[in-house]
Amino acid sequence: MIKLIIWDFYGVLYFPAKDELNSELFEFIEDHNKQYGFGIISAINSDLSEWLQQRKVRRYFQFVKTTSELGLPKTDPGLYETVVAGFGLKPNQVLLIDDSAENLNAAREAGLQTLRYAKTKPFLQQISTLL
Repeated sequence: MIKLIIWDFYGVLYFPAKDELNSELFEFIEDHNKQYGFGIISAINSDLSEWLQQRKVRRYFQFVKTTSELGLPKTDPGLYETVVAGFGLKPNQVLLIDDSAENLNAAREAGLQTLRYAKTKPFLQQISTLL
């Protein structure tokens, strides 16, 4: 049973070309925030937590971490092992959502469940089936 969902930010929750949040995914997060814990792991090197706070969506996430804070790239299974251990969860209780096959492979290697994001509508159908 999934207890924690970790999201990629850039290209999944945020569309840089349009400089906008993925409103449909944030609606999903808002609708499910009592059932699941949510977190973000991103490779961007800015104060993402503050940025989310300014847009009034930080409250949905138990944690917001960058790879520079964690000291490991998203392609390293150790990154996911560290995060999972910090929550006292089993790896199979955590779902990583990302648009990078390399990141998803590393998470699977660490024992996490994974789901690749490509387009919002098909993704919402996939995640509804999974959960």
